Amino acid sequence: MFSQKFTIKNPTGLHARPAGQLVALCKTIPDALRLITDKGVVNPKNILGILTAGLKNGAEIVVEAEGGSEQQSVEKIIKFLDGLTE
Repeated sequence: MFSQKFTIKNPTGLHARPAGQLVALCKTIPDALRLITDKGVVNPKNILGILTAGLKNGAEIVVEAEGGSEQQSVEKIIKFLDGLTE
């Protein structure tokens, strides 16, 4: 298992559009993925879980992956989240 902490920097947080984009990205990743938030563990391949977590600007999360390419998977998700601007 590989994990990395990340702070949401997008001014509007993970609302519907970026959450949908994150789900689409995560569905292309074969590893088991989890987002650990202050509200619990979220499956990033499920948009309802992401939206229910209410991830706003400044929220701290841990991105975890378990599988054959776990480090690359986490880095890909972190890169996506870091690139969000709206």
